[in-house]
Order: sequence, then C-alpha cells, then structure tokens
Amino acid sequence: MNAAIEAGLYRAFRLNPCVAVHELRLRMRGWRPFGVLLVYSCIATGAVLIALIPLTLGRRYFGTEFFQVGRIAFATLAHTQLTLIMLILPAYAAGAIALEREKRTLEMLRATLVTPFDVVTGKLVVVLAFGATLLISSLPVAAWCMMLGGIAPDEVFYAYSFLLTVALFVAALGMMCSAVMKRSMGAIVSTYGILIALGVLSMVVPGILMIPMMSSSGTAAFGPIAAFAIVLVMALVTGWLVYLVVRAVLRRLLGPVRALLAALLAVLVALVWMWFLISPSGVVFKAVENSQIPWLMALNPYAGLSSVMGGVIAEMLAYGPGGPMSGRASPPTALIWAVITGLYLLAGAALWAGAVKAFGRRGY
Repeated sequence: MNAAIEAGLYRAFRLNPCVAVHELRLRMRGWRPFGVLLVYSCIATGAVLIALIPLTLGRRYFGTEFFQVGRIAFATLAHTQLTLIMLILPAYAAGAIALEREKRTLEMLRATLVTPFDVVTGKLVVVLAFGATLLISSLPVAAWCMMLGGIAPDEVFYAYSFLLTVALFVAALGMMCSAVMKRSMGAIVSTYGILIALGVLSMVVPGILMIPMMSSSGTAAFGPIAAFAIVLVMALVTGWLVYLVVRAVLRRLLGPVRALLAALLAVLVALVWMWFLISPSGVVFKAVENSQIPWLMALNPYAGLSSVMGGVIAEMLAYGPGGPMSGRASPPTALIWAVITGLYLLAGAALWAGAVKAFGRRGY
C-alpha cells in the first residue's frame, strides 16, 4: 500500500516522498508532539470555557442575546487557534532546513537522488500535516459550540479552511527563512519578526488612510487614481508570484530538459494574469475602485478571520467607517472567504517556490 502511494505521488507530481516519511517519523517520535497537541487542546478548550463563564451568568452580556452564545464561543475558539498556530508552526518550519545545516546532515542528502524540491516539499508537507492535526483535535470543541446555537456548518468550514491556509502561509514563510538563513535561531527570529511586521502594518496603514476620510465625513472608497495604483502594485507582485509558481510546477511536469519552455509558458500565464488585473474595464479594477479602504485590514490574519466569520471587520468591508447608513449591500461571506484565502494560498505557494529555489542554490 505504501509503495503504491509513493509510486502514485512520484508519477503525478514527480515527488519523492522519502523525505516526508522520514521527517514524519522523526517529528512524531517521543512525547513532545503529543505534549504539544495536549497543551493546544487544553488551551483552546480553556479559552472557550473562560468566554462562556460571563455568558452563562446572565441572559445578556454587552447586549448579546443568549442564542448568540455559541457564536461567541466559536469565535473565541477560532481566534485562540489562530494565535496558537502562529506561535507553534513558525518554530517547527523555521528550523526544518537550518537545523540540517547546523547538524551537517545535508551531505548525506547530496549522495542520494533526492532533489531540493523533494526536501523542501517533504518538510513543508510534514509541518502542514502537524498544523492540520492541531486543527482536527479541536473539532469536538467546535461541535460543542454548534450545539449551543448560532453557528452554521458553512461558517465552521470557512473558519477552519481559513486557518488551514494561514497555517500553509506561516509554514511556507518559515521554510523560506530556513532555506535562506544559516542558523536556526536566525530563521526563527526572522519568521516571527516578519509575521509581527505584517500584522502591525496591515492594521496601521488602513487606519492612517481612513483618518482624512472620517474627518471629512466622506466616503472611504479608493477612487480611480488610487485604484489604478493599487491594481498596478497588485499586478506586479502577484504576476511575479504566479510566474514563480507556474514555472516551478511546469519544470516538475515537463522535466529539466524543457526548462526554457516552462519559463516561457510561465511568463505568458503571468502576463495574462496581470492584464486581467490591470484592465480598466475589468472586474478587478472596478471592484477595487468601488471598494472600501478597510479591505486592506483583511490582510491581517485576525481581521481576515473575523471577516470570514461575519464579524465587525466584515461590516466595515461592506459599509466603510461610516457604518450601514451608506446603503451599501453586504458582500457575501463566500466572496470574502474566497478573496482572502486565495491571497494566502498564492503567497504560500510563492514562498514555497522561493524556498525550493533558495535551498537549491545555498543548500545543494
């Protein structure tokens, strides 16, 4: 059975799973991973219990009806899990490759047929699998929150799928820092520093942009000029990311002999994608032009989680800082979820491709 799975993975993705299997056995050996899983479950459950204490003492809590207890409990669970994922996974991912350099075990890999793609992808899959295991361990608590009322199954799907994409982004970022840095401590510090910087900037920059809008009591929409600048930057950045991802995938499928063809096809796909974004008559340009400045806050993991769960940030995305008096219709939750998770998936895929390239240059 294992041989059939390994053969199928190699034929479909040209991935040698030996690194993933070895890393999985190494990571899950001993009591530490199970201890982390126990602590994770206890903290997530304890946060929900602490949130339920004031809610069960009375029928109302800050104007909240009793049937919304389940929604508040599930929101507490989701945000607690987001915090734990961003605290646990960077340390696991950032030391995956850098520790190999410190222990001088990369020389053994050079003597095998394992490629940089196999090494980075295998280690990334193991870290992501551990993050998925942490999320799965909290499903009984999520089911308990659903029994309290106020939570639909699709909201649970949106929240957990978003947490999984954040886990992918965090793991890929840690893998990228681990492939670039020589020391594991430097990779870990760099990963946490980048996450903190992204979290702070994604909240501070939209707040600064909204100050003149709120003071003049005007709309917080971007407008055509700001929309063109935003779409141009978005097209350049995402076009480069699409090129990296498509080229990496095509080189694996077509082989190293057709590397030039893979690069040309990746350039073509990136140009088509950039034209789709930057076209003034396109859907993306019109959506950015009429969007609210608080959409930038959705790049923050906590604001993004609140958005896919229909929280306060979701109302700001629909109405802006002026509130619901602006008369705008609320965007569907599925649209917000698709946009935000798509951005995290694209960023995670680009970081994975960059980690493979960096490791191939520095590690091999």
